Amino acid sequence: MKKPQSDFEYISELLEDFFKQRELRKSFRIIFDREITGWEIWFQIEFARFLADHSSEPEWGREYSFQFDYRRESTRSFLKPDFIIRKKGWAKDRYVALEIKQHAKLGNCVSNMIGDLSKVAKMRKSEIDLRSYWALGIFQTDLDLDVETVVTTKLQESGLEYHPSVSSMNKISRTPYSYVLF
Repeated sequence: MKKPQSDFEYISELLEDFFKQRELRKSFRIIFDREITGWEIWFQIEFARFLADHSSEPEWGREYSFQFDYRRESTRSFLKPDFIIRKKGWAKDRYVALEIKQHAKLGNCVSNMIGDLSKVAKMRKSEIDLRSYWALGIFQTDLDLDVETVVTTKLQESGLEYHPSVSSMNKISRTPYSYVLF
């Protein structure tokens, strides 16, 4: 699926604004200090709340079902991205999809993200036109690892191409976490 620069810029801006929230950063520090796992649903709720109040007034939905093309996938019938988002002013029924993954370890997080991206090719044309599909991964910062190298290697091993102009790797300020978007 094509990844337009304008879609990347909009999703990136949303995430930058989201991760700047003081209360969110405080929650991340508590998650780390208390070694809390399985916080992905909490994160999705916080992101939904953020989208509902964002100044760009995006239209958004949660876990919209996209049917698979049965010629490509016979065991599972739907793909449900965590979010579909439409920026105000975009064509009606043209959305970006955002899938969110979290894992303490960067390599596992990226592998899980790639697993979701491989499902996109199995989708059938829908009544909602997806402009692009994005994977966001949140993981504990490991200063001994080069995030871009891990992402590039894992994508190549999966037969997918790395596009640096529509990818982002950032530390979440004042937390022990980082995120990657591609």
